[in-house]
Amino acid sequence: MGHRRVSAPHRSSLGYRRVRARRIIPAPRAWQEYEGAPKLLGFLGIKAGMTHCVYIEDRPRSHLANREVTAAITCIETPPIVIFGLRGYEKSAYGLQIAADLLATENKEELKRRLKTPKEYDFEKAKKKLEDKLEKIVELRAIVHTQPYLTGIGMKTPQIAEIKIGCSEIKEGFEYGLSLLGKELLIRDVFKAGEFVDSIGVTKGKGFQGPVKRHGVKILQHKSKGTKRGVGSIGPWTPSRTMWTIPRYGQMGFHVRTEYNKRIMQIGSDGLQIVPKGGFVKYGVVKNNYVLVKGSIPGPKKRTVMLRGPMRKAPQPIKEPQILHISTRSQQG
Repeated sequence: MGHRRVSAPHRSSLGYRRVRARRIIPAPRAWQEYEGAPKLLGFLGIKAGMTHCVYIEDRPRSHLANREVTAAITCIETPPIVIFGLRGYEKSAYGLQIAADLLATENKEELKRRLKTPKEYDFEKAKKKLEDKLEKIVELRAIVHTQPYLTGIGMKTPQIAEIKIGCSEIKEGFEYGLSLLGKELLIRDVFKAGEFVDSIGVTKGKGFQGPVKRHGVKILQHKSKGTKRGVGSIGPWTPSRTMWTIPRYGQMGFHVRTEYNKRIMQIGSDGLQIVPKGGFVKYGVVKNNYVLVKGSIPGPKKRTVMLRGPMRKAPQPIKEPQILHISTRSQQG
């Protein structure tokens, strides 16, 4: 660092955008490349809490192979999602643009809390319009909504998201989406235990913070001029502007973050088997299907997270782990 007598590396990381998320439901910017039988490439769940489990390490190259290992796991409650629409995208000079939409004729009453459904909708006309543009469509997505009212978090309004339909040909994906229109889909219809997924969520918001808490800069001595809870210099005379690399105050938390290759340890239907005594703190009891994911997930409890098929190459082979014990010890002291 030039004249410095001690090491003083750059504070904080420049690899993350510290901007406030536009919406609380994360929308993936990309989807995995998939070829095979048509299926949805993602699922929505609600973060319930964390516990730990004991399982047999099945990685052959691990120094703990075939031994009992303890790992932290996150429980995500996954009530069935409802597919109430299809949407096709075509390429243009400005990226993907909507080509045509198709909505279900019968929807749940709770959906009216989120959007206004058309009273008179010509389903056959919209279906024919989408079929005529299948040759131009390069990506087909399902428009789904969650059912948080089936859980105990107190939310009544469903949340809407788009999930890509993975397929080898668009026509096959269209027929698959048409068969699911207006129906419910379970988590076990999309993912299996042992698979790797990407978790996308919005982190816990911490508001407007200064550079000490936001970037971890060192507090200056008490005789410093101007400020103590800030950097000593925000830049040179030339160029006469503050560079983006300088740690400054601003928004902290409530950012969209993606974690890659999180392993699904277990998928179950009876949440009482894995919920700690007294329920998860600040959440309660899991009443629906659930997913246990190894490690942590971004975001606080009761926040919706997106589980997406892995974008990066996942370890092979994928098989269901052998879980020996899941802790249900009370977390309330």
